[in-house]
Amino acid sequence: FAEDGRGGALVIGNDRFPTSLLDLPAVVESFKTYDDSALVKTVDIGQMIIVGEGDIVADVMEYRHGLPPLRDARKRRFLREPDLN
Repeated sequence: FAEDGRGGALVIGNDRFPTSLLDLPAVVESFKTYDDSALVKTVDIGQMIIVGEGDIVADVMEYRHGLPPLRDARKRRFLREPDLN
């Protein structure tokens, strides 16, 4: 990682891939099952690392959409209440 703690590089063999550490808009819980019936919470996920092939320039610290099922999560979660007057 770079000195800012947000950018860096992933090295696989002789290949270098730029990375960026971003915050997710909401905490995501991860679950695991051992017997296909009961779920056990394993971890809370609050950040993710994006790995790309070109130069990644992260001018923001928060990834707006989060994980694919959470597209526009912050916008939908904190909608303004309609004026009912």
